[in-house]
Amino acid sequence: MDRKSLKGKKVVVGVTGGIAAYKVIPIIARMRGLGAEVHVIMTGHACRLADPKDFGKASGHEVATSLFHPSIDYRGYIRKNRPITHVSLADIADLFLVCPATANIIAKIAHGICDDLLTTSICATAAPVLICPAMNVKMWHNPLVQENVKKLAEHGYHFIDPEYGDLACGYRGVGRLAGGEKILERSALLLRKRSDLKGKRVIVTAGATSEPIDPVRVITNRSSGRMGVMLAEQAFLRGAEVVLIRGQNAVECRYPLDEVTVATVKDLHDALVREMKDADIVIHAAAVSDFTANSAGKKIKSGQPLNLELLPTTKILENVRKWDGKVFLVGFKAEYDVSEKELARRAFGLLKDAHADLMVANDVGKEGRGFDVDTNEVLILDKKKRMMKVPLADKRVVADRIIDEVVKRL
Repeated sequence: MDRKSLKGKKVVVGVTGGIAAYKVIPIIARMRGLGAEVHVIMTGHACRLADPKDFGKASGHEVATSLFHPSIDYRGYIRKNRPITHVSLADIADLFLVCPATANIIAKIAHGICDDLLTTSICATAAPVLICPAMNVKMWHNPLVQENVKKLAEHGYHFIDPEYGDLACGYRGVGRLAGGEKILERSALLLRKRSDLKGKRVIVTAGATSEPIDPVRVITNRSSGRMGVMLAEQAFLRGAEVVLIRGQNAVECRYPLDEVTVATVKDLHDALVREMKDADIVIHAAAVSDFTANSAGKKIKSGQPLNLELLPTTKILENVRKWDGKVFLVGFKAEYDVSEKELARRAFGLLKDAHADLMVANDVGKEGRGFDVDTNEVLILDKKKRMMKVPLADKRVVADRIIDEVVKRL
């Protein structure tokens, strides 16, 4: 385990009402011993199984047990504009560890229920969430529990599955809390990823460009920019200085990134050239218009046939190397209804033409893999023709995998 990964990091540990709650105390003490600042939230049921004072002693901080502290007059609290506990814990966390996690807490997180301090904090955090289930073997294998676990995993939540052994309920099977060393190692890995790109300047393009036909009409495409925005967010969460250049209709980013909004291909071209100064990585995920029109000076009248002459736009990806020969370049290639072999062939061709380091390819003709949806499935290719497939998943998960591949090659 990389001991340095925990030093100086802030870990919020959520303890729920499982019989394994007492096993978390030495994990908390070990994290603190390795230099982490640990804060503990205990649910009401957890407090009936274990003494919060023991967790406070292990962490060195008062244990939070309720959305509303008994000694605080919240009317005055609000008037003085003081930080609300669940928001402050959500904001400071570098990692949220839910340990042990009951079937109940997994279900509540999966369905966005925020009815106590722990669920509210998890819903509000931008930190990675590591969930360590522990429960009766029959509960763990219940299809509804497995459905909730799958749903959370698809949305980027991390899990350490329970282990096989004797359970407190008298059964023997899968349901025991994973070992403390395994939990510490996984926590360190997730915390290390939080600083993967520290000191790097990353430029990400996202969303559709649009070309005017007249002062009120445009030619554009269906891209929502979600994939590019997720990539910008993941780079930001890994410590990078990020500039997001996005189309006007692209989804908004959740984090305080530097943003530049563009409309036309020329706008995107000019912004990218301007922002690339001192960039270490360029991820060009924008859906750039291939054609532009000779825009009319006034609104074209409706109700009559119209012939448009479309002219090719300036290629952007193929020119990035001319602007900066050293930047790490990631391009995107979208195709429509082709075989996986053909998709890979065309993507590698573009990678060579653009002298890119990585090319991400997807088939927008397949359900759930195209524009304006929450999921994607991609192939990631490099200059040595090595290819990795990321199966259908939430775009946040896909973005995380793409950034993993970037980090491996830096």
